[in-house]
Amino acid sequence: MYDNFFRKITTIYYIIYARLSKEEQGKSKEDQSRSIKNQIMMCKNYIEEEKKLYLDCHFIEVAILKDDGISGTTFEREDFQKLVTLIEQKKANMVITKDLSRLGRDHIQTDDYIEKWFPEHNVRYVSIMENIDTYVDSVSNEIAPIINWSNENFARQTSKKIKRTFKNYREAGKWTGGEPPLGYQIDLQNKYHLVIEPKGREIVERIFKLALENNSLDKIASILTNDKVPIPSIIKKSKRKNLSGNWSSQTIKNILKNEIYTGNMVQGKTTRLNHKSKKIIYLPKQQWSIIQNTHEAIIDKQTFNNVQLMFQSNKNKTMKSYDYLLKGMMKCQECNHTIGIQHYKNRSKNYTVCSFYRKYGNKGNVCTAHRFSYEEIESVVLKSIKKDCLKFVNKMNLMKKLKKQDYAFELENTVRKKVEKCSREIEILNKQLDNIYEDKLQGIISLEQFQRVMKNKQKEIEYERNKLKRYSYDLEKILQDEKKNEDINKIVSNFLNFNKPHKLLIVKLIDKISLSENGTIDIYYKIKPPY
Repeated sequence: MYDNFFRKITTIYYIIYARLSKEEQGKSKEDQSRSIKNQIMMCKNYIEEEKKLYLDCHFIEVAILKDDGISGTTFEREDFQKLVTLIEQKKANMVITKDLSRLGRDHIQTDDYIEKWFPEHNVRYVSIMENIDTYVDSVSNEIAPIINWSNENFARQTSKKIKRTFKNYREAGKWTGGEPPLGYQIDLQNKYHLVIEPKGREIVERIFKLALENNSLDKIASILTNDKVPIPSIIKKSKRKNLSGNWSSQTIKNILKNEIYTGNMVQGKTTRLNHKSKKIIYLPKQQWSIIQNTHEAIIDKQTFNNVQLMFQSNKNKTMKSYDYLLKGMMKCQECNHTIGIQHYKNRSKNYTVCSFYRKYGNKGNVCTAHRFSYEEIESVVLKSIKKDCLKFVNKMNLMKKLKKQDYAFELENTVRKKVEKCSREIEILNKQLDNIYEDKLQGIISLEQFQRVMKNKQKEIEYERNKLKRYSYDLEKILQDEKKNEDINKIVSNFLNFNKPHKLLIVKLIDKISLSENGTIDIYYKIKPPY
């Protein structure tokens, strides 16, 4: 036997390599074990035949390497890298696999190993099933690239099928995300369903409570760390070493922003470039899979929405920041940047400043300071809001008195009657269909007559169903608007009951407060002004 450099070989140091493909992971452990054992046994039998063929050559086993459940589209496999290391250390000069797909399913890299890397390292590669042997000039070697392409195409199609399957699971509200978030665990009776984990639930509820009390992310993390509250990885008994018991602001943020705590299944936030790439792409929210009410909620939707409002106003707040009622809500009318607040420890008054001017003011004419007493601005704004709220409440009281004549009230009744009428019509048409079917069974009408009448009745049912769908949507929208008015009235009433309202009430009412360089204040409400 001669090597790639036409030198006679007296000793073969061989490595047997086996791989359990990723798609075989769904099989039983017995089948998986049999697959690996069969590959190794086939390779050993091949070596025994080689010993008989080359009597003047010694065959020495260097290693039996195997990778379990790792995709062939990557060569970053633990035992395959050991194989590479052994060859680079000149401890092996032969690699044997059951077939080409065990070596890899990326046709470019697999071809590169067979046609370039192995020959350059003077290594004989043998694939038993395809009769490929790089020490022998044969037709089988020439068609290896075609076989490798076919193997990769198989991996590509398998990847697409898996993606489709998981997409269907997500659309059905099934959990497919692996490790559940803090506060949940996988249902032992149904691996696609989440149930509450009591210890984690307490921590999640506490985090949301602290956020509603207007604590910053840093401060919440500090409170939990000081109270020695276990971090998520410790609760989940992660196998990772050197776990720190310190909470991070990013962990707190991820929990507070996770809609899954409201009982909605939120998945499909990321994807990959293709079946070979490990690069993760973060998708926009409109492409996420969000299925309503699939599991028990830990946080009610109203609390969750309130925390998101607090997030918006506190997004730049740190633990060292001083808390101001209007902080994060004031904008510069001239440049539309945030109006910050300069805090003076030993002064009774603090002053506003345009953040754009503060950062670049000394480098050019970018804006003006907008320097005003914050305390005076807060007082003016609160008085103005209270005045507008009183007008709103008075208007709502007037609307209640006139509700019997109110157009919206009449419209609701009219649409509700249309919904009920369509439902009755559909019920009547279905009963008529049943009667016609009975007539056909009893021979009163022929099959042709039945089919003609059935077709007409089905058209009528479809027409009524479309009407019902349209009217139901209109009714739902009317009821939502009424509820919105009730919610706004409640917020306004709460505001009037406080001498100095808390931050949550402010962010529910106000979108932004615009401050001009001449001292003019414009308040933009999240609700329509009552005048």
